Amino acid sequence: MEQVKDHKHSQSQTVHWRIFIFSTVLALTGLLSAPQLDAGIYQWVDENGVKHYSNKSPVKDSNVKILFDEYQHDEIAHLIRVKTDQETIDALTEEIIKEEQQASVEEQKKLEEAKPNQSQWSASECFSPPYSVQEGRSAYERITPRLIGEGEYLDLQKLFQRLEGEWAGNARVLRCTTTEGELDEQISNYSIMSEGRMRTREQFVLESTLQSEENWTTEDEIFRLYLSEKSLAEESPNSDIELISVSSDELAYFRKVKPRHKAGKILENVTTIKKTGEASFALERIVYLNGRLRSKSSWQLERR
Repeated sequence: MEQVKDHKHSQSQTVHWRIFIFSTVLALTGLLSAPQLDAGIYQWVDENGVKHYSNKSPVKDSNVKILFDEYQHDEIAHLIRVKTDQETIDALTEEIIKEEQQASVEEQKKLEEAKPNQSQWSASECFSPPYSVQEGRSAYERITPRLIGEGEYLDLQKLFQRLEGEWAGNARVLRCTTTEGELDEQISNYSIMSEGRMRTREQFVLESTLQSEENWTTEDEIFRLYLSEKSLAEESPNSDIELISVSSDELAYFRKVKPRHKAGKILENVTTIKKTGEASFALERIVYLNGRLRSKSSWQLERR
């Protein structure tokens, strides 16, 4: 909430400064006083879409609008002009405020769209069967990693290269735990800072820091993927990966960690990394432990 508050405060300051600067220009050129010669005021929009006001017309700008003409001072006419000029100032001030408000609404809309869809998640998610069971297999059945094709290898290289760099965004995590025989589900929201790197031609690493929006604690997560011309692997040597879908825009895979002994825990997860725009991507990871949903994470990231 503090971030939103600070953002709104910053926008308010921007509005006040724009009004102050414009009023100062008018005052310095004599429109709010009684000088011997009143100068003209010009308005134009630069190549970045930013409005400017000045008593000097830009030499090479074709979209200049003359707000006030230059004229010799006349007391009666001056009083009339002061009133008219004040009305113009009020109108321009209102226009500036509306522009800032519209920009604020659009920015808030983008932030809301970037967040995962909260309505999709509920406590019933905690009862969903593991991926292997959904696919008609036993949770205890081992998976057989398949070889990747030449085209898939090139697609994955391209995808990992696109994910290089610094990213920021939001995450939502659903955790399912059992306390004294009762199911306890928790939904947490995080802000994320991530960095993707190709450490070698065959190793991609995504390092992320997640900050809780509820209690401001932080935690780190690291994804390590090893790509060879024939297979894809995660960091654990005791895990198998089964590819679900591969393209230059998306990677989805099923991973199962082999228990070291018969009584060991069966850990499996489904991970999806998807390019959602020219400068954005989404990551989802669903983790199952001993045949039950343990956690579900959804990230939405944009390039910094």
